[in-house]
Amino acid sequence: MTADQRDEGCRVPTSADASRILAEITPVTRRARQLARDVTFARPLLAWGLAWVAGALMYEFVRGVPGIALGLAACAGAAAVSWLVRPREVRLHSEQRFAQLWIALFATSPLLVIVVAPANGHILVAFLGCLWAVALLLYGVGVKDIPLATVGLTTVAAAAVARLAAPGVIMLAVGLAGGLGMAALGGWRMRWKR
Repeated sequence: MTADQRDEGCRVPTSADASRILAEITPVTRRARQLARDVTFARPLLAWGLAWVAGALMYEFVRGVPGIALGLAACAGAAAVSWLVRPREVRLHSEQRFAQLWIALFATSPLLVIVVAPANGHILVAFLGCLWAVALLLYGVGVKDIPLATVGLTTVAAAAVARLAAPGVIMLAVGLAGGLGMAALGGWRMRWKR
């Protein structure tokens, strides 16, 4: 085959060709991001969801320092799971930045408690849960993770309804709404085989 024959078989792509190719790539890119997110956050979401449920139950039914200690132990276990089980082969471009934002939120939470200073311990813990639920909502909106944003919004709404209807169970409302939501979302996302 001569150079002239090869040139006749090749044509320069047009802008329509480029548009078609980009349109075919976009769904693949979106799906790849979703799978990476699901694999990365499935187990931590499940662990944190279970920790929220356990923490809320312990705080509600095991009074005093033992209940607080058991709730904090559940959170420490979830933090350890988050660190230990995250897949090292899947790295999201924003992972380090969002980890720093979560650390900043956890570090500033005690300062917000001082500012608000609610007299009731249940309201204090529910306030922190709602603060972290708003963080889930904002994170979900920021990374276009609508199910996670929905968990955050549902948690805050459940707390507001409980505060108005049955203030004595506000901590259970926050813990169960947020915890069951995160655990269910994490469990559903674990369906992907690694």
